[in-house]
Amino acid sequence: MTMRWDATAKTMTYSYNDKDPSTGNAQTPVGTKTVSIDTTKIDPNNTGYARWGFTGSTGTNWENNLVIFEQVPGVVNSSASVTATDLTTDKVIAAGDTVTSGDQLQLAYKLNYDSGSQDWKDIVAKIAVPNNMTVSYARVTYADGKSELIDPGTISAQTLKYQLTHDLNGTNAPATITIIGNVMGVKNATTAVAAAKSTFNGSNALTNATTPNFTISAASNWYLRLFFGTAANGTKTSQMDLDAVKDTTLTGHFTYSLTSTASDAGYGGTAGKAVTLRPTVNGQTQTSTTAGDGGTFSYTVPASLLLPGANTVTLYAIYNGGTNVSDVIKATINVGSLTFSNVTSNIAFNAELTGTAATIAPSSQPNISVADTRVTGKHWALSASLTGLAASFPGEVVYQPGNGNVTTLSNQDAAIDTGDSAATTTVSKQWSSTWTDSSSKGLFLKIPSATTAGNYDGTITWSLKDAPS
Repeated sequence: MTMRWDATAKTMTYSYNDKDPSTGNAQTPVGTKTVSIDTTKIDPNNTGYARWGFTGSTGTNWENNLVIFEQVPGVVNSSASVTATDLTTDKVIAAGDTVTSGDQLQLAYKLNYDSGSQDWKDIVAKIAVPNNMTVSYARVTYADGKSELIDPGTISAQTLKYQLTHDLNGTNAPATITIIGNVMGVKNATTAVAAAKSTFNGSNALTNATTPNFTISAASNWYLRLFFGTAANGTKTSQMDLDAVKDTTLTGHFTYSLTSTASDAGYGGTAGKAVTLRPTVNGQTQTSTTAGDGGTFSYTVPASLLLPGANTVTLYAIYNGGTNVSDVIKATINVGSLTFSNVTSNIAFNAELTGTAATIAPSSQPNISVADTRVTGKHWALSASLTGLAASFPGEVVYQPGNGNVTTLSNQDAAIDTGDSAATTTVSKQWSSTWTDSSSKGLFLKIPSATTAGNYDGTITWSLKDAPS
C-alpha cells in the first residue's frame, strides 16, 4: 500500500496492491481511494504536526499484524535499479530477450540516495542471482571512488548477501554493485530464466530491483572446455604471486569433443580449429584474442591493468560464432610490494652543552615502518646513510641495535635492520626515547667535550632493498 498526502487539498490517497509482491515492480493498483482529512480534528492547536499509525481490532480470535515501512518521506528517499548486459554480444538485455548458452553476463545494481534528513545506513544487499547463471566476479564501487571485492564463494542458494561498508548520502551516492558471470550451457532445449528480485535493506529504508526475464538458447552437442596448465593436469582456477606489477602470461589448453569427460584430449575430429578467448581483468572486459591451432592458448595480462593486491582474471572460449561456449576459468594474480609505510621527515637533537662529552637521544625517535606484501619467504634489508652534516661539527650520529654494538652513520650505507614478508613491520617500535648505555636501541648523537654551541643539520637517507634469505 502506498499513501500520498496532498497538503494543499488536505487529502490522503491510499493505493492497494500497487506493487508485484514477487518482483517488486510497480503495477496497477487493485483499489485506490482518496479521503478528505479535517486537520482541525487531528491538529486542533495548529502545531503543523500529526501522528499517523495503523491499528486494528479483534474478537476472541486474534493474530499478530505487522506493518513494514519501506520508506518514510523526509527520512531517506532511496531507489535501486539493475541493468543486465550480455557482454559477449555487448547488448543490454530486455525482458523476454534470448541469450546464447554460455554467454558472459553483467548485472549492474545502482543504489541511489535521492534525498532525506538521514544517511541511508547499514545497507544489506540480498542479490538474487538469476537461475542458470554462475558468478565469477563481484565488486561494490562507491561514488567517492572507493571499492571492495565481494567473494562469489559466499553465494548460497543463488543468493549473494553482502553488507555495504559505507552509508550512502547526498555526497557519497550512488553505489554500484557489479556482478559478472556466465549463463550455464544448456543443450537440446531452450531454458526460460525468471526475473530475479533483489532487496537492499538499510536500517531506515529499503528498496529493491528486479532483473528482466530471459531465455537461454540451446547449445550444440559439442563440448568446448578450457583449462589452465597442460592437458594432463589442467585446472579451472589458478593463482600467481608477483613481487611487483609486470606483464603476466597465463597459459593453458582447450578441448573440443562430443563427450563431456574432462579428461578428453584433442578436438574430437576437428583438429586445427582455433577458438576465441574472452578475457576480463578486475571485472573489465578486454579485447578478445584467438587461441591458435594445437589446442593451447596464452593470454598476457598487461602490467597497466594490474593493481597492488589481488587481481581477478577470467577467461572463457567460444567457437563457431558462439555456438559453443566453454565454462569460465579464473586466475588470481596477487601483486605484492616492498615499500616504506612511514618515514619520519625530521629528527631533532636538542641539548645544553656542559663542557663534557655526552650521548644525546632525539626529541623523539623516528617512526620507520616497512610494508611488505610480497609472497611468503621474501626478505628485506634496511640501511641508512648520513650526508651534509657540517664539517666543523665534531660529533657523530650513531645507530645502536641494542646489543652493545655502535654503528656510525656516514655517507656509506649502514645496516639498520632486516626482516621478512609481513603486513607491516615498525622497525623503530623498540627504539629508546632516552640514552642510558650501549644497550639503548635507536639513533643517538655523540658529541665530544669540545663541541661548540650552534645549529647543525644533515640528511639521513633510508634505503630499503630486497635481500637474500
